[in-house]
Amino acid sequence: MNMTDEFLRLMRTQREIALATSADNTPHVRIVNFIYVPEEGRIYFATFADKAKVSEIAANPAVSFTTIPHDGSTAHVRAVGRAVRSERSIFEYADAFAAKIPGYGETIDAAGDTLIVYEIAFPTATVTVDMERSGTVQV
Repeated sequence: MNMTDEFLRLMRTQREIALATSADNTPHVRIVNFIYVPEEGRIYFATFADKAKVSEIAANPAVSFTTIPHDGSTAHVRAVGRAVRSERSIFEYADAFAAKIPGYGETIDAAGDTLIVYEIAFPTATVTVDMERSGTVQV
């Protein structure tokens, strides 16, 4: 089994991550939709400016995440990285978000001008396929 292929498969098919931030030595976790752009080795997610994660990331850009399986399996990807506000707008990734996440196109149509895009760069990721198969990949 090729762990890089499994990594790419999970990043393509899983729609949500549990995103962990930390500010003032207090951890916070929330579920966010994401896309992964393999050519860039980055995750992208969008949020509204008034959400707590915006100030948490500004205070401490170190984040971690795990993908969330919805197919009944335990397969997932976990990584530690750095989140930064992207210079790109949600409209640059609208097709990718809409293709991956049901209903997201309507969200972009309705509120795209108010969404902030963040990107997470991470050098490695741990891929867990099941209890017997896991490994680390270079991103």
